[in-house]
Amino acid sequence: MAKHLFIIGAQRSGTTYLYKMLDAHPEVYMAKPVVPEPKYFINPENNSTDYNAYFKKYFTDAGDVVWLGEKSTSYMECDEAAIAISRLIPSATIIVILRDPVERTISHYSFTRDNGLEPYDIERAIHEESLRKDNWRTSAKTSVNPYAYTERSKYAPYLEQWKNLFGKDRLIILVTEHFVGNQSAIAALYRRLGINPRFVPPGLTEKANVGSPERVGCKLSEKFRSSLQEMFQPWNQILKKNYGLDISCWGK
Repeated sequence: MAKHLFIIGAQRSGTTYLYKMLDAHPEVYMAKPVVPEPKYFINPENNSTDYNAYFKKYFTDAGDVVWLGEKSTSYMECDEAAIAISRLIPSATIIVILRDPVERTISHYSFTRDNGLEPYDIERAIHEESLRKDNWRTSAKTSVNPYAYTERSKYAPYLEQWKNLFGKDRLIILVTEHFVGNQSAIAALYRRLGINPRFVPPGLTEKANVGSPERVGCKLSEKFRSSLQEMFQPWNQILKKNYGLDISCWGK
């Protein structure tokens, strides 16, 4: 019987690229489509179904593979989804890919703006983030808060729930800057999943789900960028301490 993996985030950190690197491997079958994401366990109605209902919805065409996978980046911050997955598939492997939090914040803002949900410039949007923390559903029909620019870049608290439910050994954490375009890093992931590490996926150097050309206009003043780097520093230290991540490339 195939095993299950879930790519749960972080949003705007290379999850689509990661999906493609896994889906290309002949020993992995990823749930389709990638856009829109399945978000199966976000829906409370699905959380009371059995495993067969989930399997039939996404994996009947999988064939003989080692892994069945799903990518839904809303899961990372959804406790209900984490609990539902742990109940239905307690042996699942959870994969997270994390990007420099400042760059992820900028990309998140750009994505929200490009989808017509953000009227403010980037610095004002971040300054007013807390004011829209609880009332975002009145202006956006999204599964998670589209304005949680900096909050979603504080990765460590989101990982705790998943670590507690699935165990540290089944939580794979990748760093975007080390992974994207790096055949050695991709091979290491394949090896960790117990699939052929010599397989070279197509599209290795191609970018996936890139932001609009206008993203270059989302520039931060050096003072504001420095303030964000200072904000994220304590959370980054937790990642280094608790998970041993090499994030020395962040902030450079």
